[in-house]
Amino acid sequence: MQILQGTPLIVFSALCVLLALSCCANRCRLTLRRCRYLLLAIALVYGWATPGQYLWPSPWSPTIEGLAFGALQAVRLMGVLAALQLLLWRLSSAQIFSGLYALLRPFAYVGLNRQRWALRLSLTMRFSAEFLSQPEPLAWRTFAQRLALAEQPCELQEVSILVESLSFFDLLLLIVLCMAALSTLLMLR
Repeated sequence: MQILQGTPLIVFSALCVLLALSCCANRCRLTLRRCRYLLLAIALVYGWATPGQYLWPSPWSPTIEGLAFGALQAVRLMGVLAALQLLLWRLSSAQIFSGLYALLRPFAYVGLNRQRWALRLSLTMRFSAEFLSQPEPLAWRTFAQRLALAEQPCELQEVSILVESLSFFDLLLLIVLCMAALSTLLMLR
């Protein structure tokens, strides 16, 4: 999605958001609602930080180009958030970890510890799922108190990761995606 610009980006992000709203509406609405200030901040920061033609004649005015770039970044983030919600709706956390574990296999040859990465991701997803499952957003003080409690020593919990091998379809899809990424990189030269 990072390579897409302009109309293809808007169309793809709109399709992701519409699909997420039709499949997992509550989850998608909650995520987008919680990120609304981040989306607005992205658009405004780009508006005032990107050089270009001023929107109105003032040195404190945002630029037209900056607002356009900011809107594209906000649309890109909305598409990524919607795609993530679709992924989390469709797959269990064990399937996500198993897939990432399998995809990290080539990095094991250069010294990356796949088990450690999978465990960290597992714990991060479990911790963030507890925060995101609450219907009301947390106040800053409550959030700080919960973080302090999370740092306190507690009983050990066993974390297990289901490791499945990739199917033929998974491998075929992975090869096609790698070829598409490689051809895109070659076209950019």
